Amino acid sequence: MANHEQIIKLYSELADKPQSDFGWDKGLGNAKAHNYAEEWFSTLPSEIWDYCAAVGNPFKLGVIEKGSTVLDLGCGAGVDVLVSAFLTGENGRVIGVDITPKMIQKAKEHATLAGFSHVEIQESSFDKIDLEDESVDVVISNGAINLTSCKESVFAEIYRVLKPDGKIMFADMIDTSIEKDACCSIEQSSCCTAPAPEADWANCVAGTLRQDELIKIIENAGFSDVECTGLTHYKTSDTTFGATFRAKKIATDKFRESHWDNIFKTKDYTQVLWHQSSPDVSLELISTYGQKDDNIIDVGCGTSFLADSLIEHGYKNISLLDTSRTSLDIVKNRLGTKSEIAKYVCSDILNFATTEKFNIWHDRAVFHFLLLKKERKGYFEILKKSLTPNAIAIINTFSVGGQTECAGLEIVQYDYEKMLQELPVGLELIQHADFVHTTPKESEQKYTYFIIKKV
Repeated sequence: MANHEQIIKLYSELADKPQSDFGWDKGLGNAKAHNYAEEWFSTLPSEIWDYCAAVGNPFKLGVIEKGSTVLDLGCGAGVDVLVSAFLTGENGRVIGVDITPKMIQKAKEHATLAGFSHVEIQESSFDKIDLEDESVDVVISNGAINLTSCKESVFAEIYRVLKPDGKIMFADMIDTSIEKDACCSIEQSSCCTAPAPEADWANCVAGTLRQDELIKIIENAGFSDVECTGLTHYKTSDTTFGATFRAKKIATDKFRESHWDNIFKTKDYTQVLWHQSSPDVSLELISTYGQKDDNIIDVGCGTSFLADSLIEHGYKNISLLDTSRTSLDIVKNRLGTKSEIAKYVCSDILNFATTEKFNIWHDRAVFHFLLLKKERKGYFEILKKSLTPNAIAIINTFSVGGQTECAGLEIVQYDYEKMLQELPVGLELIQHADFVHTTPKESEQKYTYFIIKKV
């Protein structure tokens, strides 16, 4: 039986028989041990506290404002949902998400019992939630994220639904042993699916990570101020203890700036997997659709040799755009006496504004990092405003069936149909083709280029 099925089986039993002994703390005494507020015990229905299997108290980690929107991952029977609904007031919105149908039903019953009409309960996995981008102020969770097999996907989804500067405050189980089983090593990826004892997953043992592993995943998802605020009394084995964590979502543009600047400061750019010793495909496409006197912009240029090659072939009007000042400085220094031929613009693509118009827009690998629909819409608005009539945009992305991430970030794969769906009125997809990039490590990555015309 898969861990998913085992988890549903165990928590269905808890929904039916909350008084049973499952080998871990629960009930009113557990809530009091975590210092849940006395006001909540007297205000909320007494029945709910029988289901309190909290491993910590996320509400001690920050303020939930009146009127805010809160998402509870792994809401169970709805204890923390009801606390959140009490804190937000009737002008707020609280969404509980869980995978166990019987717990979903219990949470709905408890919300009705409490008289909360601003509570919604969804049956869903944690990595694909039916909520709009940037629609949530606070995400909480209590002993549930450790039950997921791919925590990177969970925190990516949390990042997606949180508003800029939104907060995550959660309690979870962590492994306090010095040596960690290879199955869940962050170095190998916590998406590892090697078998583990079924009961160990459901009882919050097998899925736990060390504190440093979990913090690294959260930081990689785009969160700042990531902090483990301490252990709780809760334990599920000799080495698995409850702990509380909090973090803040960095505004997306600031995250991209920090992420890429750090890469170019700390990595040998000739050895990163996306590096090309010679940008042959891009150069050929630019020569096919452009003229030597065209105004060309290379969006997300990084440390690419495209500028070097364009100058060598006689192109004179070249602008280089990147969110990383370090990458632009590397290219400028590399070009030496020819550096004045190019213009250097340090900006996130979604903040780019110019009165200049371009004949050729080249993007080797920016668009596929835009995970949110509104970001992709903004990208094309900026592209259209920046191009002359009949200008050409050359956009490269990872192909469908190819890479799913790059440089530690998730990407969106594209083919002809998917790109067509993204294009607004005024842009026409006139050509596309697949090609293979051979990395400095001699591995292969599948790309697709799209030729888009402003009409």
